[in-house]
Amino acid sequence: MHAKIMLLPASAPGEKLCGYAEQILTEVSAAFQHSFTLKREKIGEKSMAAYNEPLTDEAVEACLQCQGIFLCDAECEGAQDLYDALDLPLRIRSFCVPDALCGRHESPVSLWMAQAFSVDSDTLRRAMHSAFRFAHEIDTGIVHVPPAGASRQEWESAIRVQETDFPQLPVAQFTAPDAMTALISAPNRLGLMLCPPYAGGMLHAAATALCSYPSMMHDAAFDGEMGVYAPYIPKNLEMDEELNPFATALAVGALLRYSLHLSREAGCVEAAVNNVLSSGYCPLDPHAPVENQKSAQELVDLICEQIAVAGELMGKAGMMGH
Repeated sequence: MHAKIMLLPASAPGEKLCGYAEQILTEVSAAFQHSFTLKREKIGEKSMAAYNEPLTDEAVEACLQCQGIFLCDAECEGAQDLYDALDLPLRIRSFCVPDALCGRHESPVSLWMAQAFSVDSDTLRRAMHSAFRFAHEIDTGIVHVPPAGASRQEWESAIRVQETDFPQLPVAQFTAPDAMTALISAPNRLGLMLCPPYAGGMLHAAATALCSYPSMMHDAAFDGEMGVYAPYIPKNLEMDEELNPFATALAVGALLRYSLHLSREAGCVEAAVNNVLSSGYCPLDPHAPVENQKSAQELVDLICEQIAVAGELMGKAGMMGH
């Protein structure tokens, strides 16, 4: 498969993350016999420094020529401008936190938060379809939080359409206060939470704050073939060496799965991340055993080694091209 993929750094740490994404995409391309053309434009502070605006028309036009977009930071300046320019209807943040990363003994949190960008009828219809398609792909149910006021009827009508199109998905309705309570008491039972803009902003922020281990958080915003995929970077992150590559790898996996429709390759990237974590490796951390700590680059190298091995094994088994 040939595909054009855009990498958008917003800062010096963003350049580092785009480099990790490029390394992983190059390894996937080689391991599974694809041809990816990787392009770069600027966003956020890098675009401000060069062009005095967080996102230029030229960068948007270049993005429109690509099948997938890796954005270095889900919260960077210009991100919402990009979503608007590409007419994307919602973003979905993953809060999956594996036992291997956080040292928990209970079941890991598996939560996805989908926030619609608007409640106008066309955007809402597309947002619902993307959310239900995503829930179908990951085999989970949907909890939705209707908006208050006049748009509620439009929201519930759009939900009914998707329930008809995806009859196998369990769907439940929560009020915003009930959703907040569930986030605190039982987040691993919610599956995909679908929210309108205002409530979604509050619940998105609450879920992000409640998750003590942001190293796996990443966003996906897609509509059909077009999609933007971004790792979440905590605001207090300053040192390059603190950059955590796991969310970057998972954002790349989401790009492969939802924009390029390469489910096998996406599964390989996700399995590589899990294998590295299960082996006990972690980013540099004063609270972790020294022998388990790896630099971000070393962790990316380990992930790429896993991808290369998977590609070699599948090639020997005659699984390429199927």
